[in-house]
Parts: sequence; structure tokens; C-alpha cells
Amino acid sequence: MTTFTDHTLRAYLEELSSEKPVPGGGSVSAYVAALAMGLTQMVGRVSVKRKKKAGMRPEEEKKDTEKREMIARIVESLEKTKRDAFQIVDLDPKVYEEVMRTWGEEDKMEDALQNSFRLQADLTLLVVMANEWNHHMAHLVTGSIKNDLLVSAGLLEAAFKGAYHTAMINVCYMKNKEAKKRSEKALEELKKRFEKGNESGN
Repeated sequence: MTTFTDHTLRAYLEELSSEKPVPGGGSVSAYVAALAMGLTQMVGRVSVKRKKKAGMRPEEEKKDTEKREMIARIVESLEKTKRDAFQIVDLDPKVYEEVMRTWGEEDKMEDALQNSFRLQADLTLLVVMANEWNHHMAHLVTGSIKNDLLVSAGLLEAAFKGAYHTAMINVCYMKNKEAKKRSEKALEELKKRFEKGNESGN
């Protein structure tokens, strides 16, 4: 199995543009999510290293230090979510191929669909968390670099929609009614949390 994360950007794009079914939407959603998280981290790291203003009063300096520490914590938290999202770039094609391999074999296909659902549901959660941190970061940083958080927010929006709908398409084909109901409920809760994060970030 090809390891897409070892590809150059050009090679990944060429594979994506080919007649092959993988990589597909799930892999791309994970890649976009990882890019968004990396961009938010860049904004945070630049902001933390910015030179402090001269002549700050003690209370202002204390507030500035606390703000930098909060930014640094967000950057650190994003490192794991970014790593996990990036792994899904490779994992999604594998679970998709398993679904295709078991198509028509009811029990095996059901397991494969649930595995595929869980992977994209996990990605959806990672995006929700990253989106919340991105909005929080927006209240902490200043200057023109803050614009990059708007780019990151747009990427996270796309990644969320991609992961959400890729997870949902697996649910559509599930035969197990209980598993189907649980999966739909989990996705609905993630959707509400994502939307709430956007509302609180405005």
C-alpha cells in the first residue's frame, strides 16, 4: 500500500487527480485538517516570539506573559491533533479499500463500514478541537498575522464538512440499526459542537 504521507505535494496531487479511487475525500479532509492545524501553530509560534513592547507597566507585562503562555499551550495541544490527522491521510485509503474488498459479504462489510465510520468520526472530533483552539488563538494574537487564522478557519470548515460527510456515507450503508443510530447521534453531537465553537469565536 502506498504511503501517501511520504509523497511530495506534487506526487500526492497527481495521485489524487488520477483514475484511482484512493486517495479520496477522506484522505484529503485529513490533509486539509493537518494543514490548518500547522498554520495555526505557525501563527502561535510567531506571536510567542515577538519582541515585547518597551515601557510596559508590571500589570501589562504580567498580562502579556500569561497570553504568551496560553498561546504556547494551544500550539502544544495542536501538535498531537495535527499528528493524528496526518496519519489519517494514509489510514483512510486503507479502510476504504477494506470496505470495497468486503462489499456484499454482510458481516465483514458491516465491520469495515464501522471501522471506516470511526476513523472519519475521529477526524471530525480532531477538527472540532482544532477549530475551538483556533478561535481561542484569534482572541490572543494581534497584527497582520492574525489573517492566517482566517485561512486556517476556512480550511477547518472544509475539513469538518469532508470528514462529517465521509463518516455519514458509511452510516448510510450500515445494516445494524443500533450501530447506525449511535453513529448518527455521535455525528450530530460533533456537528453541534463545531457550530457552537464557531458561534463563540465570533
